[in-house]
Amino acid sequence: MSLSSFIESLIYPKDKENAENHLKGRFFVGSFIVFLLLCASSLLYYPIAEPEAIGTQPVLFTFNAILCSLMVGLVWLYKKRGGRIIIVNIITFFGFLGSFGVLEGGGIYSPDNIWGAIISAWVFLVANRISGIIWMVLTVVEYIVIYYLDVIGWSNFNERQSKVDSAYLLINLVLAAFFLLVIIMLYEKGKENFLKIILASKKELEEKSKELEVKNRDVTDSINYAKRIQYAVLPQEETIYRSIPLSFIFYKPKDIVSGDFFWFHEINKEEYLLVCADCTGHGVPGAFMTVIGSSLLNQTVIDNKIYKPSDILQELDKLINFTLKQQKDMDVSVQDGMDITLIKVNKLKKEVIITSAKRPVIFIRKRELQEIKASKFSLGGMRTGEKIFKEDVINFEEDDMLYLFTDGYADQFGGEKAKKFSSKRLRELFLEIHRLPMSEQKQKMAETIGNWQGDLEQIDDMLVIGIKL
Repeated sequence: MSLSSFIESLIYPKDKENAENHLKGRFFVGSFIVFLLLCASSLLYYPIAEPEAIGTQPVLFTFNAILCSLMVGLVWLYKKRGGRIIIVNIITFFGFLGSFGVLEGGGIYSPDNIWGAIISAWVFLVANRISGIIWMVLTVVEYIVIYYLDVIGWSNFNERQSKVDSAYLLINLVLAAFFLLVIIMLYEKGKENFLKIILASKKELEEKSKELEVKNRDVTDSINYAKRIQYAVLPQEETIYRSIPLSFIFYKPKDIVSGDFFWFHEINKEEYLLVCADCTGHGVPGAFMTVIGSSLLNQTVIDNKIYKPSDILQELDKLINFTLKQQKDMDVSVQDGMDITLIKVNKLKKEVIITSAKRPVIFIRKRELQEIKASKFSLGGMRTGEKIFKEDVINFEEDDMLYLFTDGYADQFGGEKAKKFSSKRLRELFLEIHRLPMSEQKQKMAETIGNWQGDLEQIDDMLVIGIKL
């Protein structure tokens, strides 16, 4: 087994899941092995070079022996349980206590003092910045205390240092230099491997980003084409404006395609039907529902010639149930539907019939606002009983205003506190703009909601239709 693979086998598995922790883990184990060898060599120094030192300097010898014993157990503990930062601080703690052994030797002049700085730097690299700073500060405080003891003459450190074998100084410096060299090499090698991992990850991310970009472009192109299909299925606004000159349509999808839709049919020169609908969802799923809704309206009104508003909604509800397989005995069904407002206007009689599924209608006459309540049922979904769609008949006068709308406009978030625009503000806006020309009303609605939203994202499709009767 190579040294690299041996080091790898001693790294805690969870540290391998993160590139930075993996780097620190490798450096920790590698430097730990080097430190263990140096610690063991220091134990051999005393019986070989200075047998008498074992008796005269028991503190150093004892703590070095404890460190060597602890290291083996702590490496095994790290491999099994992790806790690298805790282990580093435990080792540093014992090393810090052992460093006070210089009081038995040369004090401030002892060559052992170099290890305090080396170990503090090591903590920075294998643990974290906080641990490194703490131990660096404690080491500096220790040096200041020892220096102060020398200044006040607590002990003749200079004389004690002169009795230390010169070979010890040389060996200490060599070992310190060797340790620094090894940890620097380990760190640089680990950093190189870390950079390779980062570059490999960056390359992989770039490739995936390109793939996602291509897929996103394909999806966007498909949705843009779906928008063309949706607009081809729905009536053109110009067609409605030709039949109802005093009207406006404010239509703003959340995404490219919309789950809101409008529908129009001119029964004869005097009568027409107009629909404002909000399908379940928005985007592509909502757009599918708009195509289904528009198709079923064509089938109900144009093909089957059903013109009574409440009957149209009844038939539409049944057709949605059937089309989306929303019967109780079906294993697979789509529980979607729509909220819808349908009006029938008779210009000759000056009469408007309103029927609605969960969407109110606003009627304004002579600056007085009236809210026409909706039936409590949506179209589609699992049937829980008979649905009844009431009709409200209004004999309109000249300059009366009628507003049909989905819930998207009132639900947009914005303002100083990022709250919903609300139905109350929408009613106030209708009162404020209802006497303006149609084009200005539409512009005012766009400006108002734009200013309200600010930088916030649009959360739903918006559709508002205004008609001056």
